[in-house]
Amino acid sequence: MQRKPTALGIELAADGFVFSSNPDHGSAVKPNTVTQRYRRMCARLGWDMHIHQLRHFSATELIAAGVDIRTVAGRLGHGGGGTTTLRVYSAWVAEADQRAAASLAGRLLP
Repeated sequence: MQRKPTALGIELAADGFVFSSNPDHGSAVKPNTVTQRYRRMCARLGWDMHIHQLRHFSATELIAAGVDIRTVAGRLGHGGGGTTTLRVYSAWVAEADQRAAASLAGRLLP
């Protein structure tokens, strides 16, 4: 059964929320709702993790994929042009830089 809002004739709000209990996503759920549901899901699956780790996962995956630091910083809500992002995720940036250097060297050397 298809349950997408458009299939039900519901137009999504242009400024809608990702986490919403309304079909049009026009209002946000309470902040703790997502955290509580995530915690319960992890407990059922036997995972020892919290929702903030998804933020770290997102940032490290973006950096590993070669997304520039300013873009990653913007997605995380970090101001200052990426300084905070670099401080927190510097090990991942160094690793991505090493991969980039190896890739370039592989193309330059016969």
